[in-house]
Amino acid sequence: MEYLKYWRETSFVLVRGQTDQHEIFVGLRVGTRTRDFQHETKYSLFLVLSTTRSAAIMLSDNNIVHIRTYFSIKLVSLKSISSTVDYRLVAMEGSATAAMACYLAIVNDERPSSLLECETEGADCQIDQEKYEKYKQKEADLEEAEKNVFFSFAPVEEEMTVGNAASERTPPAKKRKKKSCKSLRPYYFDDKGNIKYLLPTETVWYYAYARPGAAPPEGKLGAKFRRRFRLPYPAYLDLLAKLQSADKFRRWQQGTSDAVGEKASPLGLLLLGALRYLGRGLTFDDLEEYTAIGEETHRQFFHVFIKYGADTLYPEYVSMPTTAEQYQSHQSEFNMGGLTGAGFSTDASNVIMWRCEHNLKQANIGFKNSHPARTYNVSVNHRQRVLHSTGGHPGRWNDKTLAIFDNFLSGIHESKILQDVEFELFAWSGAVGSDVCVKKYRGAWGLVDNGYHRWSCTQAPSKVNNLLIEQRLSDWIESFRKDSECFFGILKGRWRILKTGIRLQGSEAADRVWLTCCALHNMLLNIDGLDKEWEAGVPSDWEGELGRNDADECRQYAPFAIQRLNNPALEEFGSREHEREASSIRPAEPDSVTEEHDSITNERTADGAIYVNSLSYKDFRDRLVAHFDILHRRNQIQWPTRGKMPAPAAEILS
Repeated sequence: MEYLKYWRETSFVLVRGQTDQHEIFVGLRVGTRTRDFQHETKYSLFLVLSTTRSAAIMLSDNNIVHIRTYFSIKLVSLKSISSTVDYRLVAMEGSATAAMACYLAIVNDERPSSLLECETEGADCQIDQEKYEKYKQKEADLEEAEKNVFFSFAPVEEEMTVGNAASERTPPAKKRKKKSCKSLRPYYFDDKGNIKYLLPTETVWYYAYARPGAAPPEGKLGAKFRRRFRLPYPAYLDLLAKLQSADKFRRWQQGTSDAVGEKASPLGLLLLGALRYLGRGLTFDDLEEYTAIGEETHRQFFHVFIKYGADTLYPEYVSMPTTAEQYQSHQSEFNMGGLTGAGFSTDASNVIMWRCEHNLKQANIGFKNSHPARTYNVSVNHRQRVLHSTGGHPGRWNDKTLAIFDNFLSGIHESKILQDVEFELFAWSGAVGSDVCVKKYRGAWGLVDNGYHRWSCTQAPSKVNNLLIEQRLSDWIESFRKDSECFFGILKGRWRILKTGIRLQGSEAADRVWLTCCALHNMLLNIDGLDKEWEAGVPSDWEGELGRNDADECRQYAPFAIQRLNNPALEEFGSREHEREASSIRPAEPDSVTEEHDSITNERTADGAIYVNSLSYKDFRDRLVAHFDILHRRNQIQWPTRGKMPAPAAEILS
């Protein structure tokens, strides 16, 4: 007996033996797997074929026989080889034997089995058309017979697999446990005590708010709706109309159904769930209890909604000013407060990202948080309206790095935008107290904290001040730039998800949530009428009764910034004569955080106006100090308010 080939992976051995009349090929299925074939003790006879010349026998990976022969073969009875091959024999079933007999009958019939047999006799070696047609028909019959053999041997092989399972050494592969997708849907008991699952159209939210023709909540109910969903009911209906006409929400629009014919969940309920998720920081499982819509449906809708908010709502409600005409309305409150030319305040804020990618955790863990967070640099006007917000950046980045990647701040610094803005600053023609002159400037500037670059367009409160007028302007800037801090408080108080942290996967989803909240914030300012320019509020204490600094009972009604601006303790710092003497004798000490390149001034003018970006930080700051001092002496500084002054202050100042 000669061993031709051994497949370890499929546990098959192809053995060639020799009898008195025929050369036989035996396909054996090995009971145990080992490379030493001599030590195998258990085999099963799977196929016995005989050929006068040779045969091609292929055993498939799943232990099913697939035979393709090109020469005549004959079936050998099991008895003729039982004395030669001493193995355990498994008799084939009747259907398998019949299928094999049919196959061999087709193989051994008189029709040609190859193209060589189709050639005509003679030297021209042409193909006989009639023989060729028979050859093609035989090939088709063989293919059909092969299929019959294939399916007939399947039960035989299955029986062999079961019989030899106990002898297999390799354990079967472990099956992965399927995850259950079941959810606990809201239900109730009917009159007969049977459990009935609650439908989305039977929930309280649907009947009160999302049902077509539902009465709009008014009065206390309207205020409660806004407190719960952060939007007035008419604004909710307008936003719902936008979603119904957007292609991104086509799968949830009215009248649509899924692949199995179930109607889509009401779009109004899904929108209410998204607003509650943003406003209260809930989970999608909580929304399932309120709406009877699966949490997975809420999750999919929310991802589409924040993408719509970042791509559509944000460009609609957040517009970055690039020209003087667009920038003019943002200057009114700053001009009123003596900060002529300013129009924005900039600061950065962090939002915790609970499901940050593992490879990004170190980059997103900053010095303020022990958890991964995203940082956003935002510029707002004094009315807390968002002018521009950057996309998310790693929480480890500081303010200077954020400013470089901020298109608004870097655009102003690099003279790409807002270079047509013109404003005038007062200046002393000589020493302090001399005649006042007016100088024109071009460009824009804003208020920041001390973590930003020392650019002329980004003015921050000073840490070291030598003169009273410098301290006064520094305190005023510190009070005025609180509008950005107030904005973050309002934004995170209204959209609680920014306060508690974003639980969505990935940084892209976190960025979309932030941009969506900024867009909805500006939309609410438009709805409430708070985007209009503020009126002149409480004037400086240098006006009227409060200007004498002896009305302590009246001072308590003035805003804190006004109180600090005219604090009597500051007058002890030095008199006007002391200021003139100090400015002429003692040179100002440089700020310890001033960078070297900020001390360089290359003044450029156009049409008699000086470009702000051509001045150094210190040079432009000195001009602002002089301008603010002159306005303060003229009693022209006011603290802007949204509406009328408080009643006690108005009565005293009248």
